[in-house]
Amino acid sequence: MHIVVLAKVVPDYEVPSVDFELVSNRAHPRYTRMIGLYDENAIEMGVQLKEKHAASLTIMSYGRKEDIQILRKSIAMGGEKLVLIQGTSDDPFVIADNLKTAIEQLGGVDLVLAGRQSADMDRGIVPGVLGEMLGSRFIPQVSAVENEDGAWKVSQVTETGLRELEFVGNGVLSITSVPENVPRIPAVRAIFAAKKKSVQTMSGRDGDESWMSEVSVEIPKMESTCEFLPVEDMNETAMTLLKRLKEERYL
Repeated sequence: MHIVVLAKVVPDYEVPSVDFELVSNRAHPRYTRMIGLYDENAIEMGVQLKEKHAASLTIMSYGRKEDIQILRKSIAMGGEKLVLIQGTSDDPFVIADNLKTAIEQLGGVDLVLAGRQSADMDRGIVPGVLGEMLGSRFIPQVSAVENEDGAWKVSQVTETGLRELEFVGNGVLSITSVPENVPRIPAVRAIFAAKKKSVQTMSGRDGDESWMSEVSVEIPKMESTCEFLPVEDMNETAMTLLKRLKEERYL
């Protein structure tokens, strides 16, 4: 069994909104870069499957060469191999096409896991597009994966609860965050060992001209107002509050 987990290096997603700054329509380069949170959930699930089924586990990323040092964390968490496709495109179709080529070159991949969405663009498009390109089944919002007698049993989070699914063959799953796949903290020994691990790098392709173009990227303006209500008469205060909430269409 061979499992591939997709991981993306993104700017620090915990930067307070008041301190966030754009340069050339992207997060300022001064921000620390890290593996996306949902991607780490996918890595953790991949490691659990590897440990349970003695599977091979490859971590794959599309991005810059400088991302390698950050991606080594995935090896410290339990990944066996790291593949980086070098490229700078933000087009999900270009990214998916490059990942497809790399996965096909690996050969014998049974399952592809990805975070449910990236921590920078928040689109969640690439896994679905990749599944279509590979001709594989695609299931989003997955919270649990098991393999029994050659069949994949999957739990999918829905608006009303969980849906249990089953399929045979190759699949692409986008993983959501649940307590069972909280990313493990790598041991110090594993971190040092990961630094010595060789990394396979590939040159990415820009692909055809995108059907869409980016017009602008802006930071939303956050405005807030504060209104104090008299508290001498609590009944009057409650009625005033109710009236104001209705006027502002909160109720």
